[in-house]
Amino acid sequence: MKNIFLIGGILTILFNSLAGVVLSNYPSFNWILADVSIFITTGLIYALYFKYLDNAFKAVFTFLFLISGLIRYLLCLFAPSQLENNWFILMIAGLISMEVLIFVFGIVLRKK
Repeated sequence: MKNIFLIGGILTILFNSLAGVVLSNYPSFNWILADVSIFITTGLIYALYFKYLDNAFKAVFTFLFLISGLIRYLLCLFAPSQLENNWFILMIAGLISMEVLIFVFGIVLRKK
């Protein structure tokens, strides 16, 4: 199961990169930001299946990470191409930190 998410993530990054190269109105900033977001989502889901969590944790976390990854991807598409005063990047960073925190809580709760 974990290989499916890894292959899917790699294909999604390749498709997004191809779209960034081919489409002239797709800014490089948004393209790279979206690639990083996809990479983080894929990495979290792949790491999730390496940990010995219950199947319920894996199912719920996979669904949660996919939904928040989709939200982050949409935020990456519409983010302004500047770093200063960019609320989109703050929302993306907040979602990433929330995902990592939930992932760590899942590992800690498994040990109890």
